[in-house]
Amino acid sequence: MKFNFHVSPNLKGKQTTQKIMRDLTIGLLIVFAASVLYYGMVWSYRYALQCILLLLSSLATVFVCEAVFAKVMKKEIKSYLLNSFGWVTAIILTLMVPVSTRIYALIIATAFCIVFGKLLFGGFGQNIFNPAAVGRATIFAAFAGMTTNLVTSATPTALLASSYHWLPSTAVALDAFLSEFGGFTGLALGLYPGALGETFTILILIVGIFLIIRDVIDWRIPVVYLGTIIVMSACIALFAGLDSYHGIPSVIWYPLLHLLTGGVVFGAVFMLTDPVTSPTSASGRTLFAMGAAILTVLIRVKANLPEGCLYSILLMNMFTPLIESVLDGKQLEVKKKAIKGFICFALIGLAISVFAATSIEPVSEKPAAKNLIIQEECL
Repeated sequence: MKFNFHVSPNLKGKQTTQKIMRDLTIGLLIVFAASVLYYGMVWSYRYALQCILLLLSSLATVFVCEAVFAKVMKKEIKSYLLNSFGWVTAIILTLMVPVSTRIYALIIATAFCIVFGKLLFGGFGQNIFNPAAVGRATIFAAFAGMTTNLVTSATPTALLASSYHWLPSTAVALDAFLSEFGGFTGLALGLYPGALGETFTILILIVGIFLIIRDVIDWRIPVVYLGTIIVMSACIALFAGLDSYHGIPSVIWYPLLHLLTGGVVFGAVFMLTDPVTSPTSASGRTLFAMGAAILTVLIRVKANLPEGCLYSILLMNMFTPLIESVLDGKQLEVKKKAIKGFICFALIGLAISVFAATSIEPVSEKPAAKNLIIQEECL
């Protein structure tokens, strides 16, 4: 008797790493194109040129570093470059920096994140930390004050942290803040100088929906991450007794303020969803996203930093192996552990919200200092 059989695996998904990275690259380039158009049309061609030069310099650095690594490891260079997908890291990192970033600073940060954040761990699929986040942290730490003379301006998060303590409590204070950036509409559309790709909130959400439909990213991570930030900020607004804004309750406008400022939407779509540095199970990704959201809000309202998304991602990357090990085992036991973890994170988030609302002094009037400074000098 003849037996026909197939070795495992017997099931094969339609998605491949190449298709995932292709769609992700397209989504990132759409956001980058919007940034080039904004700076070119609103400011001048010099700003658009600066955006392009930043991306090209980062891409070149990635290819050089990975080519050298492939040569040292005695691998075929072209094949390694095509399957390492280093250009994705370069695009994400470029979109995370402002247009005023020095090109040499981005080159150094790119080399650092590729070498120390990726290649030393073994290359693609082996890294613990999100490489682009490592590069952005490098720029924060080493090149914070080194910018070109293109645009120098206080970002929404920097202004909220320094002048409003993240708690503008009245319509007067909120109007004073929003007037700097074109209101909620300006914040949502990204019509203000800032990180190249993080400001275009609506466009990023549209791209995120496209990536979810294409099964490139897991919808749980951005939904849980942004949803947790909404709930925590709504609790802060409620416990702090913030006023309504022209008839809009504070539990609505204050969470919206958190979502439209900084890089939380960009981080939710393009960084937290990194399959290498996030847990593999659905329950693990849910806890991962909740933890990142709690850290984001905590860093924003209580730490000496204007933005919390970047460091929350790096911190949760460290906990990914722990989450994986805890949620490993029989399905019923894993389910119970996941529920307990969800409840614990929810209680921690609530406690932080209460603590923030009761320990931060709300700002009810317009600050005296003017924040926005634009410099028009050449490169």
